[in-house]
Amino acid sequence: MDVVVFSKNQVDVVQQELDETRTLSLHHVSYVVKQGAGPWWKGACLRPVISKTVLNQITMQLKSGQITALLGNSGSGKTSLLDVISYRSSGSVTGKVYYNNHEVTKAIIQDHASYVMQADRLLPNLTVRETLLMLLTHGSEVKIIRGISGGERRRVTIAIQLLQNPDIVLLDEPTSGLDSHTARHLVKSLADMAHNGKIVLLTIHQPSSDIFKLLDQVAILTSGELTFCGGTNELVPYFSKLGYPCPHYMNPLDHYIDLSSIDRRDPSLEVKTTERQQHFIRSFIASSINIETERTVLEDTLQSSNGKQLWSNKRTLGLSYLRVIYTIISRMNVNLFRDRKDYCSRIFFLPLYMLFILIFLGRLGNKQSSIQDRVGLMYQSATVPPFIGLLNAVALFPVQRNIFYRECRDGLYSIATFLIAYTVHIFPFLVLSTIIFSSIIYWVTGLYPTAERFGLYTATIFFLQLWGETLTVLFLGIFLDPNLANSTTALIQTAAAVIASGLLKNVATLVKPLEWLSWGFIHKYSGEILIANEFQDLEFSCESLAATCIPNGTIYLDLYYPESPDHMKRNFAVISSYCLWTLIFAMVAFKIRGIRNLY
Repeated sequence: MDVVVFSKNQVDVVQQELDETRTLSLHHVSYVVKQGAGPWWKGACLRPVISKTVLNQITMQLKSGQITALLGNSGSGKTSLLDVISYRSSGSVTGKVYYNNHEVTKAIIQDHASYVMQADRLLPNLTVRETLLMLLTHGSEVKIIRGISGGERRRVTIAIQLLQNPDIVLLDEPTSGLDSHTARHLVKSLADMAHNGKIVLLTIHQPSSDIFKLLDQVAILTSGELTFCGGTNELVPYFSKLGYPCPHYMNPLDHYIDLSSIDRRDPSLEVKTTERQQHFIRSFIASSINIETERTVLEDTLQSSNGKQLWSNKRTLGLSYLRVIYTIISRMNVNLFRDRKDYCSRIFFLPLYMLFILIFLGRLGNKQSSIQDRVGLMYQSATVPPFIGLLNAVALFPVQRNIFYRECRDGLYSIATFLIAYTVHIFPFLVLSTIIFSSIIYWVTGLYPTAERFGLYTATIFFLQLWGETLTVLFLGIFLDPNLANSTTALIQTAAAVIASGLLKNVATLVKPLEWLSWGFIHKYSGEILIANEFQDLEFSCESLAATCIPNGTIYLDLYYPESPDHMKRNFAVISSYCLWTLIFAMVAFKIRGIRNLY
């Protein structure tokens, strides 16, 4: 791993931060979500929607220079509280959150806070140094010195957020998956950072006694309510006054988390532990610790001002749009080239399929039988490139999408920026793949032998492959599951090829609804381009004087694809615009579906 050394200017900023005390206050924060009523086939649509209170009247205050741990059993509301603070909640939130006497907005949170989620979403083929460098927002004044070996994914995930130099650091289970020694050192580093002027709030599921000594404040949540929130030195005396002292040689955190939990193994135990839990909640509400916190937070409420005055937009300061695009593309390229199978599949999937076509068709002649062979080859040329784009997108896009979800929530860049960068990233690979495929299949099979016709054929293949991948990206924005996006895209592509290409059944002979529908598919226009490009002015030999003999391609076009040569410019404009509009619809799909929380 690499050590980040800050310049003198940044040291001055840190010193200034030490001199002022920041506060993050929550005042009567509640969080309610709607629970699903079940599948529709079981009558869920007829049942009322059930609401669940995840957090109830949470009031607390965090100060810079202190590290605070949120404790509680599974389902107590720890992660939900972080989501509410960071504006990532999906339910109904009441109450107020204040930062330095300013009511918090999403812009303030993105500007002053970083959220380290529980899941590690990293590009698998980047080194630790590259991962940090390609996310650095203040890189002009930072030197990278090689010093520390190794680099766990968890610590890299945390380092990514710390590079943004946030005032508030929120961490969801930062010690998850770490051994006790590493976990203690990690929390020690976070405590040191807090003591240097940051507000640090982390959730811990199984805190050790060593970690307890490093904490300044603890908050114990149970069923969405607080049973304690105060200094670590107040924890044992507070519960001892309630008649629950901590036994010797026992970790106080584990002990009081267990006491605050409900034991559902037995009905009598459940009743007993529920009563004890409610006693803890009522006692804390009436405690002097909570009353003092309420008074302090209420002062923040009365002194609150417009949050816009606090927003300095330091996250994106000095970063141009092109610089952001360049950084994203560079990171995608490095990640791709580090895995040989990934870049080989992106370049050679389409040419590999070409070998099967060559083995099956061989060299096309000018006999009457070659008409059907050419039509079959044009059908493969129209249907295979979109499927190759589908395969590439399903295999390679989801990991990029998950990184985007995290960085977009951090306010680093927008949906449009990400999708434009991805399109630019895949562009040269599509060009190379298409040229290799077309150069061999076109000349070896003996299609119409002119450079102009070859160029038109190659351009059509390129647009089809680009459209196929962009369409898959659209559905990967709608569906989180790549398999569902894969199935949906494949179904649409198959239906479009069968109905609209005119290569299996002439479009003019379709029933009217299907004929009208064919105008909405890219395969109608690409099919006309491929057929007209190949058959126009092509001569065929007639083995006999039979009436079924077609002496040239122009007659064939007049019979089955009338006026298709005259529509070449229109069709090219349509298939290129399909790619553009599919990309725009992908942006809309990502926008409508929202930025997912990937825990």
